Amino acid sequence: MTATGNNYAEALFMLAREENSVDEFYNSLKTAKEVFEENPEYLQFLSTPSIPKSERTSALESAFLDKINNQVLSFLQLLCEHGRSESFFECFLEYESLRQWASNTVVAVVKTAVELSDAQKQGLIKNLEKRTGKRVTLECVVDGTLLGGITVELDGEMLDGSVKNNLKRVREVISE
Repeated sequence: MTATGNNYAEALFMLAREENSVDEFYNSLKTAKEVFEENPEYLQFLSTPSIPKSERTSALESAFLDKINNQVLSFLQLLCEHGRSESFFECFLEYESLRQWASNTVVAVVKTAVELSDAQKQGLIKNLEKRTGKRVTLECVVDGTLLGGITVELDGEMLDGSVKNNLKRVREVISE
C-alpha cells in the first residue's frame, strides 16, 4: 500500500465519519470498484495525461452522477485531477480496512472443498469471534483444489486445517 493511497483513503474516511456516512461512502466506492473492474480501460482513460483533466472529470460525472454519493464522486474526480486514478484500488482497500477497524469487524476468507451449511458458518463465526474479540464476517469460497478441511485467512494470519496441510505435517513428523 502506498502512502498516497493511505492518505487519500484516510481523508475520505474522516469526511465519511464527520457526515455519519461511512457505510454509504463504502457502498459508493464499491460501486465504482465494480465498474473499474468490469472496465479496466476506463481507469486507464482516467489516468491518461494527454486527455484534458476537464474531459476526464466530466466522464466521471456522466458515469456516476446520481449513482454514488456526491462526496465520493468528488473524491474520484480529485484523484483524477491529481493524476492518482491508478491509486483507486489502494484507496478502496485502505478505506475498507479503516471501516472494519472503526466497527471492530474483521473479514475471514474461508476456503473449503464443499460449501458450508448455515449452521457450520454460524459455528465458525462464533469461534472466530471468540478468538479475535471482534465481530467476524465470513467470505466463503469453495476451492476445488482442497481435498477436504478448511483454510481461514483472518487479520493477516493463515489458519490451515486442510487435509493437504495435515498430510504434509504427518510427512514431516515421519521423516524426522
